[in-house]
Amino acid sequence: MLTYSIAIRTLGTSGDKYYKELVSITKQTVQPQKVLVYIAEGYERPVFTVGKEEYIWVKKGMVTQRILPYDEITSDCILMLDDDILLSHDSVEKMLSAMDLYGADCVGADIYKNQDMSLKSKLYAIISNLVFPHYSKIWAFKIHHNGSFSYNNAPNKPFYWSQSCSGGASLWKKSTYKKLHLEDELWLDKLGFPYGEDYLTFYKLYKNGFKLGILYYSCIEHLDGGTASISYRRSPRRMYIRSLCSLALWWRTCYKPKDLSIFEKTFTSLCFTFKAVWTLLIVLCFSIIQKELAIFSQHVKGLIDGWKFVHTDEFKTIRNYIIK
Repeated sequence: MLTYSIAIRTLGTSGDKYYKELVSITKQTVQPQKVLVYIAEGYERPVFTVGKEEYIWVKKGMVTQRILPYDEITSDCILMLDDDILLSHDSVEKMLSAMDLYGADCVGADIYKNQDMSLKSKLYAIISNLVFPHYSKIWAFKIHHNGSFSYNNAPNKPFYWSQSCSGGASLWKKSTYKKLHLEDELWLDKLGFPYGEDYLTFYKLYKNGFKLGILYYSCIEHLDGGTASISYRRSPRRMYIRSLCSLALWWRTCYKPKDLSIFEKTFTSLCFTFKAVWTLLIVLCFSIIQKELAIFSQHVKGLIDGWKFVHTDEFKTIRNYIIK
């Protein structure tokens, strides 16, 4: 079986949730060679030690603390975890087995369970961001030309191929990770909050011809610590950041990859234009209902500044999303 080490990103402030995660790691049927915790500079390591975890201080940032060289790791695979993930005793064994059985380069866990959302939540996802369910027999998550994703609404087998993944728990072949040059995507950390980080990272894996799979029923639980995103959720600029990031992500991942024909670029532009007009109307209605027109103005400003951002020299000089 392939060997693996664990890489956890943290601020060291998740408390009991993080403690439970470390305990669950010690109970794995297949033990990691190393457990490395990448903690943001300026934060103190937790006072407890549960297993063989080692701490490495790095620059703060959700993307910066995840996209690292990992020179300390010599294992075949890296299990990347957030600091609020609870593993069942055989979760990693299931992921390693799936990687070997299907020949996947990366295996992610279905920790958010979109298919189990209430009807109200599903309708909200459709209306607010054009996120639809699908019934594919092949795909778990699909990325569409407008930058939105769709999810499998009725998975009936443990493994599906995927075009994206939630980043809370993902097992990577280290050799594949190194080939993707994910360091090119560190720009997202500069936009106030890395909205869409998982989409940017995992879709790149798919677009470059590597195999990404989703393991359903892996018994991996997301405890939802939310320590890194709390400032974003409370920020009055939340809508601005969301709109700016959404446009920049679409531009880089859907519109600008070098393998697109003129027809595909035109179709992709029309898809995003429809989404932009739709969300403008939805946000405007929401702003009127809430009597907070600042929400609408933030959304518009985010789109405008996003357009300006993707035309900056800094952004245009980033290596193409398609590496090969």
